Amino acid sequence: MSPNEAFRKRMTRPAAELVVAPLALDALSAALARRAGFDAVYLGGGGLGYARGVSEALLTATEVAEATRAITERVEIAVVVDAGVGFGDAVHMARSVRLFEQAGAAAIEIEDQVSPKRAHHHKGVEHLVPAEEMAGRIRAALDARHGADPLVIVRCNAFSHEGIDATLERVAIYEDAGAEMIMLMPRNADEAAATTRGTSVPLAAMTIGPARPAAEMCAAGYALSVDPMSATALGFRALKTGYEGIRSGAGFGMSREEVLAVIHEVGETIGMDALYAIEARTTERPA
Repeated sequence: MSPNEAFRKRMTRPAAELVVAPLALDALSAALARRAGFDAVYLGGGGLGYARGVSEALLTATEVAEATRAITERVEIAVVVDAGVGFGDAVHMARSVRLFEQAGAAAIEIEDQVSPKRAHHHKGVEHLVPAEEMAGRIRAALDARHGADPLVIVRCNAFSHEGIDATLERVAIYEDAGAEMIMLMPRNADEAAATTRGTSVPLAAMTIGPARPAAEMCAAGYALSVDPMSATALGFRALKTGYEGIRSGAGFGMSREEVLAVIHEVGETIGMDALYAIEARTTERPA
């Protein structure tokens, strides 16, 4: 069974086990996540936008698809891709889904914000499209696929702007349009309860920091939890400390031997031994 097939099989309600997908922006971080025991990663738009020095709102479909392909080419892991608003209206959504399907995405997360997406999204300012317009995007995404993948996760950002009743009305329209999973952003216990009560398909959560216990989340209808900022925060803090140490002359706390040992571990993680083996049989074969 492929990673994508195994992932889809686990996206049920109730789920037997919560799938946790940490942020991975490249093949190295995805391979490290795989080595740590994860079988899915999240290619988040926020993290990828920061890594490229721009807002998520300025990413293109081809940039995100190429980042997806860079992971799936080298790592046997399911990739949940943040496809944002689909990079346009319904016809743009259709092309974007084809790109992510070809890149090997296990799932895509699409959301009901305006297109083009705005940088103010990072400050919590959401500009939502009418529910029927989003339903059209959902149908276009489903129709564009050649097969079952990528699974379509629909994110609704309405709690903070429209309240519980209007949010659940949107969700009903999205499910009717074919949404295979729903991601809501509850801010309190009442909204969390409404999320479980007002949906019928499996739920996906977006979590920064400690989440509810996995068993509790499964009981509430969740099958997936994505972490959008882990790799960005971990990497930024470590690099900031290291660069400051190098610049000051104090170093970054590792000896030459330790650096070489880590680089060797990097090679092991990304599968360099397999590449060496190919060359040993061919171009590096002893005379």
